[in-house]
Amino acid sequence: MARPLGCLKAFFAVPLILTVVGVSFWLFGNVTRLLAHDTVEGVVVELEQSFDSDGDDLYKPTYEYVVAGETYRYQSRVSYGGLLVPDIGDRRTLLYNPDNPRDVQVRSMLVMLGLPLILLVVPLLILGAMFWASVRRRRRETEIPMQLSPGATPPWASEVPSQSSWDPPTNHTSVEAMFMGTEPSQMDDKGDVRYRVKARGEIDGTQYRFRSEWLDEDPTLYYMSHGNKVTVHVDPDDPTSYEVELPPTE
Repeated sequence: MARPLGCLKAFFAVPLILTVVGVSFWLFGNVTRLLAHDTVEGVVVELEQSFDSDGDDLYKPTYEYVVAGETYRYQSRVSYGGLLVPDIGDRRTLLYNPDNPRDVQVRSMLVMLGLPLILLVVPLLILGAMFWASVRRRRRETEIPMQLSPGATPPWASEVPSQSSWDPPTNHTSVEAMFMGTEPSQMDDKGDVRYRVKARGEIDGTQYRFRSEWLDEDPTLYYMSHGNKVTVHVDPDDPTSYEVELPPTE
């Protein structure tokens, strides 16, 4: 299942990355144009009528502007409809290239900056969500030990035995395990929730998960203040028989 899932992610990720690259160049070009080009006031002198696929009226304005005493005309590449259609005599700020006054466009912050930013943020958010989901999945996978003896049953395959049955052998050993958080119980009839410690440690090159008996209070702050370490007493002949050392009671 991992390979089809990876292909599916690539199927979505590749066009998103290409979109980010393309929009980034578009945004960079617009910012460069805003910084490098000069502005001039243009006057709408003509409206060229056309029609959209539904038969509604569209109008493409032509602007007249003056640079260094010479008059130029520029027809917008965008057609407008409805309330967006300018009137004859309306004035707009134009951006023009000082080296070529005929290289001109209407200065619209919404079109030049707002639209590219929206088109840039959306795929970035999607890619970020995909990356975070991948990181979380990999973290969950790393919690599962990958090295097991042939035919061995992983210790997390069944419910951990209750620590009430723990009968420490004379040769038990202590393991310093990593605190992996707490597991809350379901709320009882009184509305109370209990907690048990989750830990992970290595014994003879194999990773094991440990869970404590139920506690009335969440011990997370205690273990965080003690380096996120948990001492576990283990039967070396049966690592699934153990006892998690709990915080001292007051």
